[in-house]
Amino acid sequence: MTRLPTRFTFLLAVCIFLSACGKTPEQQLLQATGSQALLPLHEKFLAESLTLAQSSSAFCSQRTRSSTDLAALRNRWVGAMNGWEGIQSIQFGPVTEGNRAWKVQFWPDRKNLIARKTEQFVKGDDAITLPALQEASVVIQGLSAMEYLLYDKPAEKLLRDEGQPYCDHLRAAATNLHQVADDLYQRWHPKGGNYLGTWQSPGPDNLAYPDRNAAIGALIETLVYGLERIKRDKLERPLGLSSAGQANPFLLEWWRSKQSREAILINLHSLQLLYSAGDGAGLEELLSRRGKEELSQQVTALFDRAISATASIEGSLSENHNEAVNQTAINTLHQTLGELLAAFKREIPTTLGITLGFNANDGD
Repeated sequence: MTRLPTRFTFLLAVCIFLSACGKTPEQQLLQATGSQALLPLHEKFLAESLTLAQSSSAFCSQRTRSSTDLAALRNRWVGAMNGWEGIQSIQFGPVTEGNRAWKVQFWPDRKNLIARKTEQFVKGDDAITLPALQEASVVIQGLSAMEYLLYDKPAEKLLRDEGQPYCDHLRAAATNLHQVADDLYQRWHPKGGNYLGTWQSPGPDNLAYPDRNAAIGALIETLVYGLERIKRDKLERPLGLSSAGQANPFLLEWWRSKQSREAILINLHSLQLLYSAGDGAGLEELLSRRGKEELSQQVTALFDRAISATASIEGSLSENHNEAVNQTAINTLHQTLGELLAAFKREIPTTLGITLGFNANDGD
């Protein structure tokens, strides 16, 4: 397992800040967004996945396991899930290759494949090992399968001797998750695969990003994808918000653990970070420099409104979405997401002279 180079990441951010002078606004955007958003978000997922892997191993090594132990492990799972939600929307770079996203999360699960395939794997004749898990379906390799093990019927069995096969699966899945997170981080890191450098250095010799507009366009497309996924997949389809829709809470993300609202909140915070680059010179500042300060501030205000609306939802989305106290917040969130999408699909690309790809304009 990897020792996290947090000090290096901090020094990298300082060096980039000190060297920002003399760079164009577009260069500063790529540098700031990479060092203050993309790399830290991947680092957080790596750290949380390591904690979950270590905690799962310790939990499953105990002779006796209590409900208190299970609750503590669930908290570690929530931490890893939150880390994943921070990078879930990113639509360029290593996460888009080799089915890595599916290895972390299988959702939506319309046919309850997670439960069925997990039970088949646990009750099969072969030994439950990490290599066996990695050769099995991606459905049972990551956070989604662990959610089933920790929050559904297997949870009680984990506390008894008969639950050891489930614990073996849990431990293997947590280790596999950490390996995926480590692979993602190393591929981004300047001392590893340095995809960060590829994205930050567009040019005619860069096959992925032949110019700055291509690199910035990839960032905008990620923001569009993330906002569309919240609006369509995390709200409209499971809650029946479309004109002919019918609610099906089992389509909600993380419905077993009742973390659907929290996941949306993490999504929104991470998307706003990608927009602002934290305290750096992100898209927010680039728009201001292009004479669109009002648009820049409007988008920031819309993110704040969406986050506030999500935070005000009481209880879980699966159980409390129909309550009157939550209807205003959900409708406000839904409307605000539509306004954000309009900005990122039309106004911002037009202002920056960027043409988005087909997928970024698909849907909503």
